[in-house]
Order: sequence, then C-alpha cells, then structure tokens
Amino acid sequence: MSEGYHIEDEAQQRAYDRHLMRRLLGYLRAYRPAMVAAVALLLGASVLANLAPYLNKVVLDNYIGNPQRIALQEQAAGAAASPALEGLIAHDRHGLGAMILIIACLMLGETLARYLQNVIVAYVGQKTMLTMRLQIFEHLQRMSLRFLDRNPIGRLMTRVTNDVEKIQETIVAGMVQVVSDLLTVFVILAFMLWVNWQLALIIMTTVPFVFVTGFVFRRYARRSYIEIRKRLARMNAYAQEMVSGMRIVQMFTAEEPTYEEYRKRNQDHRDEWFRQVRNYAVYFPVVDFLGMLAIGLIVLYIGDRFLRFGDAVGASVGTLFAYIQWAERFYSPIRTIADRYNLLLEAMASSERIFELLDTEEDIQNAPDAIVPDRFEGRVEFKDVWFAYEPGQWILKGINLSIAPGERIAIVGHTGAGKTTIINLLSRFYDVQRGSITIDGVDVRQYEKTALRRRIGTVLQDVFLFSGSIEQNIRLGNEDLTMERVRECAAYVNAARFIEKMPGGYAYDVGERGNNLSTGQRQLLAFARTLAHEPQILVLDEATSSVDTETEALIQDAIRKLMQGGTSIVIAHRLSTVQNADRIVVMHHGEIRETGTHRELLEQRGLYHRLYQLQYKNQFDASESRRSS
Repeated sequence: MSEGYHIEDEAQQRAYDRHLMRRLLGYLRAYRPAMVAAVALLLGASVLANLAPYLNKVVLDNYIGNPQRIALQEQAAGAAASPALEGLIAHDRHGLGAMILIIACLMLGETLARYLQNVIVAYVGQKTMLTMRLQIFEHLQRMSLRFLDRNPIGRLMTRVTNDVEKIQETIVAGMVQVVSDLLTVFVILAFMLWVNWQLALIIMTTVPFVFVTGFVFRRYARRSYIEIRKRLARMNAYAQEMVSGMRIVQMFTAEEPTYEEYRKRNQDHRDEWFRQVRNYAVYFPVVDFLGMLAIGLIVLYIGDRFLRFGDAVGASVGTLFAYIQWAERFYSPIRTIADRYNLLLEAMASSERIFELLDTEEDIQNAPDAIVPDRFEGRVEFKDVWFAYEPGQWILKGINLSIAPGERIAIVGHTGAGKTTIINLLSRFYDVQRGSITIDGVDVRQYEKTALRRRIGTVLQDVFLFSGSIEQNIRLGNEDLTMERVRECAAYVNAARFIEKMPGGYAYDVGERGNNLSTGQRQLLAFARTLAHEPQILVLDEATSSVDTETEALIQDAIRKLMQGGTSIVIAHRLSTVQNADRIVVMHHGEIRETGTHRELLEQRGLYHRLYQLQYKNQFDASESRRSS
C-alpha cells in the first residue's frame, strides 16, 4: 500500500520571504484604516495597562507609606491623635480612593480598547480570508480539465481551506499580536527608563540569554514541527485509504494487519508530539526563570543599597513593587515571540503554495476578440484533429468528420478509442494540438468559452448531482427558469413520474452526488437538466449504461425526444442504443475506421461487425442460421 500523501501538502516551513510578505500584506491594503485603528488601540491598551504599576507606586509611596503621616503616628503612639495627623489621614484616604478610581477607569479603558481591537482584527481577518478564498475559487473555475487532471482535488481543497486559514491566523491575527507584543515591550521599557534607568538596565541584563534560548528553541521546535506534520499526513492518508477501501479490507479479513499499521503510524506521531512538548517544557520554564532572575537582581540591588548606604538611588517600596510588575509583563511577550516566528514561517509555506496556484495561467483562454453567438445552426466539423494528453502519446490521430445540422451521429469503439476525448475537445475543455474543430464554420477557439459550453448540452455516463433538491439540480443556478418550465422538462424526459413519488417532490434532497437516487433516476434527472438549458448541440456519453430494461426504455424515449430537431452526438459501448442513428462512426486506436448506417456497417463485415458479433453473439448466430437455412 502506498503512502498516499503529498509532501507539498504537509505544513512545512519556509524561510522568511520579503516578496511573499509584501504580496500578503497587499490583501490588507483595502483595510489599512482599520488596521491603523487596531494598532492605535493596541498602543492605547498597552499604555493604559502599564500605567497601572506606576500608579501603584504612587499609592504605596504617597498614601499607604506617606512618610509624614508615619512620623506623626510614631510621635502620637499611646497619645491622642493631633489635628495635623487627622488631616494627613483624611488626605491619604481621599487620595487612595481617587487613585483606586483612576486605576479602575484605566482597567476599564484597557478592556474596551482590547475589545474594539479584537473586533476590528476579526473583521479584517474574515474579510481577507473571504477575498482570498473567492479569488482561489474563481481561479479554479477558469482552469481546464488538464489542470484538474494533474492536481488532485484534495490538494486543491487544502489550498482553499487550510492554507487560507493558516495565513489568516498568522498574517492578520498573528501579525497584530506580534505588533501588540512589541508595543508592550517598548512601552514597558519606556516606563522603566523614565522612572529609574538603573533598575531598567538590571532587568534587561537577562534579555540576551532569553534571545539565545529562543534561537536554540526555534531550531529544535521547527524540526520537530515539520516531522509532526509529516507523520500526521501519513497517518491521516492511511486512515482515509483504509476507510474508503473497508469493503476490501473486510472481504480479505485484513483488519488485524491494517489496525497494526495504523497503530504504528499513530504511535510515531505521538512520540514526535511528545518530543515537541518537551521542547516547550524546557523553553518556557527557562524564560520564566530568566524573568524571575531579573526580579531577584532588582531585589538584591535595592536591598544591598539600603543595607550598605541607607538609600537605593531614589528607589522606594513603591518603585520595587512597580518594577516587579513591569518585569513580569516585560518577559511575557518576549517569551512568545519565538513561537510566533515559527508560525510566521509556516504561513510563508502556505502562502507560497497559494500564490503558486494563483500564478498558474489558464491554458484554455478566450481569444482577444472572442465571439458570443446568438444561436448555433449545428454544423460541426473535425478537420485533421490530433490530440494527446501527454506529449507524443496521441489519443486522436487525424480525425476528419463532418456533422450536418440536425444530424444524429453515433460514435462507437473499444475503451480507449478516443470517443470521450472528442466531447472534451468539442466543448473546449482541452485544445487540439493539430487541426481544428469548427461549429457553423467558426473555430471553437474563437468562441467565448461560456457561450460555447452553454449551447452544448452534455449528459455523461457518470451523472454528477449536487447536494440539494431535485429542483436545484435541474436549475443548476439558473434562476430565470420558472417552476413550470422545470416541471415541463422533467415530464418531457419521463422523470416526473418518479419525482412526484418522492417525499416533497421537487424539493426532495438527492444527497451527496445524488446517492439517494438510483442510476436510472440520476440519468433521467440529467436529461431534464440538459433540456432545461436549451442546448443547440446535444452530446450523450454512455447515457444508457448500467440500468434495467424498464428504465432503459424510459431513457431511450427521453433520448429520442431530446434528439429531435438538433444536432446530436451519441457515444456508446452498447450498440443497441445507436442503431437508429443517421450515421455511425467507428473509432479504433484514435482513428475513424468506418462510417455508415447500422445496416451498412454490418454488411461491410468490418470492425463494427465484429463489435456487434461480440455483444450479441447468440442473437447473431441465430440470425445467421436462419439466413443460411
């Protein structure tokens, strides 16, 4: 069993790229005033939050520890309080109450500022994510089938979902958080230098060791993070593959080895995760220790100055208290910067994958003067058409075919003969490498793509229905269709009889990919959808395969009705479905080998005769016996 995952889909990290960052920030350009407001609110919140320790210093030094009041209280010990002492006590009480009120207002202001900042950042982040996802989805809608063939759907969905969300979390919210951390560091540093620059320098003595610790942590954490994502990708891919193929697993009783393999992969992921936990378990305590060491150095410095000289260069109990608070707040954002840097590098990898997708040019583009036809007459011509999905491996080789307006053409042949490729080229899902395909004398490459495909109705062998109601699947986004027209189309192709028996009728939910309907019901619904969009050229690809006899009769009747009046191309393996065509084209190894009616081709006793003989050997033998007798 293969690994089943793609290395480029794993959450890897990439070196910081200035060009990528500039391009990412381009999505924020439309919200520049909001981002400026968010940064201003962050700055205001940081100032308000870190002004509180200074006010606490004032409270301790000027009110709770007022030297004059303390001296008078010592003098009046054991005696009645003097009017001066009572005045100082009243003054300190009023001042303490006022300071508490001011601190409460600061806390309220900080809370309001952070609330508004979070709302703004969330708004900008969601708008940015919406814009990026719509841009990617619109780009995917323009890409050709060749692009979708070469890029697994799961990988493209990862771009739209996980990668965009990772960028939103890191570039918008993460970037604002980094700005918040930096503002907090600078605001605290400014307060500390303003109050007492000697104590500020003491606190900063351990900062270099914090950065060294962060540098070492980044190396180990980045390596472990990438390994975790690899092992998680292997584990998830294996689980998805095994659950999808559970019928085969149970059929061959392979549950035990399958479980054992999944257990090993899960264990590998767990072990690497624990290694990452140990990295964090070492990093954060080390940074906390360095922060506490800075506080200890301040206490040691102030205590030593008091013991030796009786003063601490203007430092007081309030100053010591304020610097302890500032030190705790100073090291907290520094501690998280290393981890945020890892997330930034991860976002670089996601952005590189997204921009690589967006920079992939459409290989099927409209001509500069693309034609938008009013209606097709229905004359189709293939002129020396050569086509290959891979260079040098020709699927079609010199195809020449003319289809008159209103003619019903059937194309038959073995699997791999190139029948379905003709449909893809006609609707211009691929472009021919040589030759040309014209409709009404105009090369399909000259038509506007949407206008071309709107006038060609295609019913594929594997009918694709979308989750939603029957009505929604017939409309397929066309709100101009009236409900009456929807019912008419369903009745015309024999779909109304089963629709009206469903709970809710046309409001019945068909389920994912139409799994609540049978194969025949899905095909009839596809006929109704095609008819509702009024195509001028009808293409049916194996439209009657894998159904019972009764349903096939309904489908054949629907096909007969659909093919009335317009140009029709029917592709089929089952020759019983094409015997009434005006002309049958027999393909073999990418070439047209025979052309004619059903009877003419049988009389030629060529390739069509052999195909017919293989499919209807018993009836053919009986017919030959009657003829010879």
